[in-house]
Amino acid sequence: MADILSIVWKQETIGEGWDASPDPVIWIATAALDAEWRNSSDYISAGGIGSLHAGRYEHFGKFFPAAEFIYMPTISFDEQGIIVFTDGRHRFAWLRDHGLRSLPIQVEEEQADLFESRFGTRDRAGVIL
Repeated sequence: MADILSIVWKQETIGEGWDASPDPVIWIATAALDAEWRNSSDYISAGGIGSLHAGRYEHFGKFFPAAEFIYMPTISFDEQGIIVFTDGRHRFAWLRDHGLRSLPIQVEEEQADLFESRFGTRDRAGVIL
């Protein structure tokens, strides 16, 4: 059974033949990233409001307690400096709404320092309510 103290985070391989080095992993403060993500058109508000995929937010909430591992979200900045989730926005939103203060994310190599400086944290704790 998953809880915040025992989550096993995994990097997800994106695409067929993914043979390059894994993307850098940055531990981020959930509230800091969320404040910036609000500027994005794909933002998911509390309770899953704004999701373009009906039920995906709720599905993660049902999946989470039995999960052996959780894939890290994959996030980047677009050309306008807006946060873009390649993968994991419903996971992020659900975990945010249930008290997670920090989590690891995958980012592009060239954006790792930017994510670290803007959202990085040493915190590795949280409480799922």
